[in-house]
Amino acid sequence: MRAHLLLVLLPMLPTAATALELTGRYGYAGEWALTATLAEAEPSASKRKRDFAGPVKLKHLALCGPGEVAEKTGTLNLRRDGRRYAAMLAIGEENCAVTGTLTEDGVAFADCGKAGKIPLRLWLK
Repeated sequence: MRAHLLLVLLPMLPTAATALELTGRYGYAGEWALTATLAEAEPSASKRKRDFAGPVKLKHLALCGPGEVAEKTGTLNLRRDGRRYAAMLAIGEENCAVTGTLTEDGVAFADCGKAGKIPLRLWLK
């Protein structure tokens, strides 16, 4: 009897928020290494569509020119639906919208307004 009651009550228990660890490349030549650990915004009943947000760090992999910085930080808001995602990336004054697939081979183009469309690859760490 207790086992049956536990099985009935188990789906009603709150689930802990999970983290999503991402890595990737950003830029026309993939010159920026991207890392992010995103927290789940609200645990969702849906296992497929989930929202995540958190800080993102970009590290320049090539030589920096005059006035350029070696590291940048910002925020990433990401809605995940299986392997597909839609995201908003904010780095300094740049705000970029992008949709793609979380895979090392998949290239998406972040629409960054005046800066244009910048290649972005994101995958799970």
